[in-house]
Amino acid sequence: MRLIGSFDTEKQAYAFYSFLLKEGIQNIYEPFSDEKTGAKAYRIWIYDENDLDLAEEWLTKFKEHPEDPKFQNIDISLASTPPPPDFKEEAYPKETEVIVRRPRLPLLLTPLIIIVCGLLFLWVDFEEGSMKQEYGPFAAQIAMTPLEQKLLFDLPSGYRYVQELLDTVPLKDVSKLKDVPPEGQRLIQQANDAPSWGGLYGYVVEKQSGPMFEKIRQGEIWRLFTPCLLHAAFLHILFNMAWVWVLCQQLEARLGKLKICLMIVIIAVISNTAQYLMSGPFFLGFSGVVVGMTGFIWMRQKVAPWEGYPLAKGMAVFLFLFVLAMLVLEIITFSLRLFSIVHISPPIANTAHIVGGLVGIGLGRLSFFARKMT
Repeated sequence: MRLIGSFDTEKQAYAFYSFLLKEGIQNIYEPFSDEKTGAKAYRIWIYDENDLDLAEEWLTKFKEHPEDPKFQNIDISLASTPPPPDFKEEAYPKETEVIVRRPRLPLLLTPLIIIVCGLLFLWVDFEEGSMKQEYGPFAAQIAMTPLEQKLLFDLPSGYRYVQELLDTVPLKDVSKLKDVPPEGQRLIQQANDAPSWGGLYGYVVEKQSGPMFEKIRQGEIWRLFTPCLLHAAFLHILFNMAWVWVLCQQLEARLGKLKICLMIVIIAVISNTAQYLMSGPFFLGFSGVVVGMTGFIWMRQKVAPWEGYPLAKGMAVFLFLFVLAMLVLEIITFSLRLFSIVHISPPIANTAHIVGGLVGIGLGRLSFFARKMT
């Protein structure tokens, strides 16, 4: 990546940027402030140093004769960056020659993630409906669906008492815990008393401990990743998938699909594991990966602004402020539990948010995840 020059106005920079693209020279332009005058200007970077001499030659000719017709044959469809507000394409008439360009691959990964998460959400919802019909509404409050049992981070061995409760005790007319028959109360107590890992929160506050990574140690390693594919409610999945639509498209337009998949898996596994260590196995959602994607793009904007990630600063700030607010809420509720004031446990996997964001920022500093040449 080499800097070849600058322009005083975005309109000029965009025209030359588009011209180089037409000539097959991959480049990007970015705004900056002149250190001496403080005025805003625009720099042009090229990707391939083999194009340096030709690009500099074109730059010299462009600055000498910007009105030359060959510089006015602009086709903004070649550009990945939208034109500035004062840029009028008709002011740069196209020639009638046919321009052959490499076809762009369709963005398939982004909708695939949304479809998979959506189908799993509907699957869990269907299983919950079946449980309510077979065992009663109380069963859905204390038990997990078969799919959740397979995809959550872990399934403590004590859960067998919950399953025995469903299989042996009539719960159709039960709506509250106090209405459960004595035999059911005994099984619920056994499930609660069975040693299991409830996270550092449970260990610090209630001195509870137990075996860790029970199912993963049995070979079910997919559980390190799959909790991020499950969602608890419609607003939960809607919020996460809206962010996936915004963020993953930006990544898919700049990175190979294999690298994006690798990034998602790394962020998911590390953030899920951190959340498990902090709170135990009962968490789900793609938001840890979403924050990780945001952290990655934010870091790429810092270390490689020429890659042209268009994430607005306000969107990143909003998401980070949301995570910060949830962190403050978590600290407050943990303190209330620690001092036995009130027992409140907000269903927010904020450790996954924070760790996911940090992992994304770390990955954003690696050249391995630099923008691919097109």
